[in-house]
Amino acid sequence: MGRIIEMAFSGLWVIKRQGVLTEAGGRLYWPNRESLVRAAAQAGIPLSDVVVHTGRLDAGSR
Repeated sequence: MGRIIEMAFSGLWVIKRQGVLTEAGGRLYWPNRESLVRAAAQAGIPLSDVVVHTGRLDAGSR
């Protein structure tokens, strides 16, 4: 099962499985959650409901 990770600082979304970034549709990262979920579904990768948010989520405080 893949875990969705939002890297808040860069604005990218990735899938991590067994501690490793996972490729889906020839990509390792996506610009938004919707495109990540679509790519995972097309690749047959089940995703966890839990989303991990990393970095600073409030960009205005930089």
